[in-house]
Amino acid sequence: MHEDDSVVVKYYDNKGAGGLAVSKMAFSLTADLGCEYGGGVECAHGPNKANVFGMMGYDRTWFDHDLYAVTFGGGFMNNPGRYLASILPVNGATAATGTPYFTENPGQKLYQWDTQLNFQYMPKDWITWWTEGTFRHSDVPYFSGPGGVTPPAANNGSPASLLCNNGSPIGGGNCAGEGGIGYPDLRTREVVWGAGVLVKF
Repeated sequence: MHEDDSVVVKYYDNKGAGGLAVSKMAFSLTADLGCEYGGGVECAHGPNKANVFGMMGYDRTWFDHDLYAVTFGGGFMNNPGRYLASILPVNGATAATGTPYFTENPGQKLYQWDTQLNFQYMPKDWITWWTEGTFRHSDVPYFSGPGGVTPPAANNGSPASLLCNNGSPIGGGNCAGEGGIGYPDLRTREVVWGAGVLVKF
């Protein structure tokens, strides 16, 4: 069961504003609420709960006849059971294979939040130059660090298995002769900066 609602409101509009004067202001607010139940999974209570609640909000301000715009906002997600979280692609893992490095068992906690600042320059209706910075945080290691999530000897075709440090799957052994169990470089924080251009044809 899921509910997903969004609202967008333009609360200021001055088409004649030039220079650094504000020409428009608007905000968006989105809320998501849902859960699953059955097969031993509870919707909202108990140790085996699997639900999600999240919100995000952004405020955007345009300047100089809509030539420039700044957007600031962020959001959070609480997802015990992790059933709506993307599987980490450790050793090529997918939602179908799963991975022991990020399990999705009932009741397992996952709380994440992020914030973002974006600047856009729009000299024409058909082109937008942009740059933005994003900070993300997770209460469990989730984001890829400099060491990455690919095994030392590349993906070995066994994404549902723990890995040895030499890249082989652990299978029924304990990796004692392969340098011990290997772990991907996962972090609880991520800082991302990006820039680009959008062109409409």
